[in-house]
Amino acid sequence: MSKYTIKGSEELDARIDADLEMIRKTVSPHSEAGILLGGYGRGEGTPFILADGSQAPFNDYDLVIIVKTISIQIRLLFQRLEKELTEQLGIPVDLCPYARHALSSREFSLLNYEMKYGHMVIWGDDDALDAMPNYDTATIPVSEGSRLLMNRGKLLLDIKRRLATAKPLTEDERICFIKFINKVLLAFGDAALLAAGKYHISYTVKKQRISSIAPMPDRDFIIAGYLSAIEIKEWGDYQKLIDYDLEHQLEQTLGVFIRFLPWYRAQYAIRECSIPKAIALNLKWNKCFSIRHPREELYDALADLLQDQSSMSHERFYALQRRFS
Repeated sequence: MSKYTIKGSEELDARIDADLEMIRKTVSPHSEAGILLGGYGRGEGTPFILADGSQAPFNDYDLVIIVKTISIQIRLLFQRLEKELTEQLGIPVDLCPYARHALSSREFSLLNYEMKYGHMVIWGDDDALDAMPNYDTATIPVSEGSRLLMNRGKLLLDIKRRLATAKPLTEDERICFIKFINKVLLAFGDAALLAAGKYHISYTVKKQRISSIAPMPDRDFIIAGYLSAIEIKEWGDYQKLIDYDLEHQLEQTLGVFIRFLPWYRAQYAIRECSIPKAIALNLKWNKCFSIRHPREELYDALADLLQDQSSMSHERFYALQRRFS
């Protein structure tokens, strides 16, 4: 079994090792620890199968960087290093600085849960994240599924807007958009498992549990799409998808998304934040008085944008989505 993937080769591991070593040499002088997240951090990343059968990295390199304190200068430094490393490696590199003293107060979110229990320390203290709270899988806030769906629905909007232009897609764009659609299919399954109280950090376990989800809109599509997307995640042979009808798959996935998101949101009544916090966030970001978290407006706006019915501009949605993703 590969270190970073389920089915990848030793050669792929060596390539990722070399990439991470370059990241370590570049970033470690400015940090206390570097922690790899995402698919490669869990050992479930995607080996991208090239035309000659060899393998290359496909996932971004997402790293949490532990620093003593956070400042504007620190953020600008890591933004510059991100850009430099991305250009050098040919793979997007995301460096997210976290202040060491703030780890113990990290909120219970799906992102922090997966960071705590699905990571690989690349440099620094192996126990660097032990300071984070212990998060109980059984009590992951169900509202986190809505946040996940919003972030993946944004990818559908990206594809829809690009296809609306007259310019033909490049092969790289086509592969990227197939990847985006599969991310949405994974989000459907992950959210369904959250709603059923059957979520797990590992896709190896989740693909065994997905068939036991309760009745819901487009249940059969969600199960089949989830299993198919996991298969592509485990073995990224996009050469076999030469006949993939991107426009048809987008239309079908959009339809399911527009039905599934409101159904999912109706599965819980927990507020996303306190009323005073919601008021403060709305006054700051929306210049209005509201007791709903601004993300709730984004959920509504996204469904409307995907149907070309929203009064919110795309630019406004993207700006708020980046802030509240």
